[in-house]
Amino acid sequence: MIGGSHSSVLASVAVLLLLAGAATGQSSEYERAQIVAERKPVMGDLQDNYWVLFNVNKGDSEDFAAASAAAREMSALMARFVSLLEPGTARGEAPGSRAKPEVWSEPETFASAVGTFQEATAAMAAAAATGDRETYMGEFESFTGACTVCHGLRPSSGGMFRFAKGE
Repeated sequence: MIGGSHSSVLASVAVLLLLAGAATGQSSEYERAQIVAERKPVMGDLQDNYWVLFNVNKGDSEDFAAASAAAREMSALMARFVSLLEPGTARGEAPGSRAKPEVWSEPETFASAVGTFQEATAAMAAAAATGDRETYMGEFESFTGACTVCHGLRPSSGGMFRFAKGE
């Protein structure tokens, strides 16, 4: 990202987590379950957009315009996802949650991961906009690495900020 964009993303995530922390205890179990339920389709949309990028990377698609749009959409989806990470919605606190407590106990690490992801989506969008396969493929590995900071690539996988299904 250019300039202070990474810093502004980190600050935004930290503020969201802090503001959400002020509301802890005000949400009922039902409300926390609803928040978790709202997160699931957002993560599904992130995954759907990832496949658009993946298909261009492996050569099954030449639609660089769709890949650029998918990367930009992923940035917006991540902002939405982060807004749904209210304290009290970790696994064991809210039914159906796979979020690990580290989202809130290590907010700087989480904010840095989100910032890295946002930078990677911007770089992917720019690389796709060039229409150059080599440029695109050069960014794709870094982009995938930004995804796997929080969790593995498979939807059932776990990682630093998400429990694996069945774990």
